[in-house]
Amino acid sequence: MHVKLRLSVKKNCRKPTLLGWLLILLLLFLSYRIFLGDVCAFLSVNEPVKAETLVVEGWINDHALKEAMTLYRKNGYKHFIITGQPITQWQDFMKFKNTAEGASAVLRSLGFSDSIFMAVIPKSVFIDRTYNTAVATRIIFERHPHWKHSFNIYSVGVHARRSRLMFERAFGSDFRVGIISVVDPTFDPRHWWRSSKGFRNVSNEFAAFSYVWTFFHPDYKLFRRNLLAGLYTDSITHERKMKDRELADSLTTPLNKASLKHFSGLDYFPVNESYRIKAKFEIDTSGSVFEMPTNTNRKPKFRVYGHLYFRLNDTLSRLTAYQSRNVNSDTVWGDYLFVPFRDKSCGKESYAAGRYIDLNIPHADSVVIDFNMAYNPYCAYAERWSCPLVPSENWLTVSVLAGERKFRNKR
Repeated sequence: MHVKLRLSVKKNCRKPTLLGWLLILLLLFLSYRIFLGDVCAFLSVNEPVKAETLVVEGWINDHALKEAMTLYRKNGYKHFIITGQPITQWQDFMKFKNTAEGASAVLRSLGFSDSIFMAVIPKSVFIDRTYNTAVATRIIFERHPHWKHSFNIYSVGVHARRSRLMFERAFGSDFRVGIISVVDPTFDPRHWWRSSKGFRNVSNEFAAFSYVWTFFHPDYKLFRRNLLAGLYTDSITHERKMKDRELADSLTTPLNKASLKHFSGLDYFPVNESYRIKAKFEIDTSGSVFEMPTNTNRKPKFRVYGHLYFRLNDTLSRLTAYQSRNVNSDTVWGDYLFVPFRDKSCGKESYAAGRYIDLNIPHADSVVIDFNMAYNPYCAYAERWSCPLVPSENWLTVSVLAGERKFRNKR
């Protein structure tokens, strides 16, 4: 018995006639021409609305910034917002931390004197950056509730339509969002397919817009929370870098020569927002001026200014804030309070004698204490310095694993 194996079957099928093929080719050609001719114009949308606020994307070139400034003045805008993304290259050598700062400097050099609000995003954000700048812009509006609920975005070229869509998703239906797009000078928008730059820009933006329009429906509250947390971390990190630079400079350092020779930066606990605590503040200036002991014979004069009550690591705690009588007339330090403290980490993870925090004098019954900003006295770096000792009333019964760690002289 023979079994015949079949690898194919015969079926009847229809195929286009010559006229059918010509019609298909014509439709393909028309679709191709329509796409080539209209997609760039579709993405480079210009649909402004009546508004008092102009939002400028901070990545645009200097010429476009100048045109944005002219547009702002000509149309009587009242509020100028510029978005910004972190500059991630050559961070330690750049004057500006983000593109908004750089664009603002360009505008100032061109004679722009009105207020510039910067809607920047943190370094921790690597995806959905345009949407995050929209969230940062909305936060500015939230802080100015008297502003009208309409604005125009100023963008360049084919990025415009996606930018507007991102802002519409961030602001919702309560806002009218307009868009102004200026011509991208890096390629011919009428024949964008003739250059690699034009082809990349248009095809990438068309794909990105299609994806966002179809699939991107973000949780605004989640993005807002993550953005604020990232900006907070960036601000602490920046302060730490500035201090490291100061300590590395022989003209401003408190380090001795031996320590400076091997200095490569201070040690810090990781930034932890749970150590940024809202405390109840009670003013108390009834006490007399007293001399605070130091590790030397020097005795600077202070007075108790008030008390801070807060919960830290599930423990009710209190710190006393002091006002220096040596600097209270100073225009810089006269508005600050001195809060020295010791905690259970002293001598182990942190400096044995304790650390310091500076606070602006509160004008309400509450204040934020940020232990991430806790710093060592100069005595931690070199014995030649004279530093106030922490009064016993400011000895905490919990560990504060935030701020500056114990100084270790690296060799």
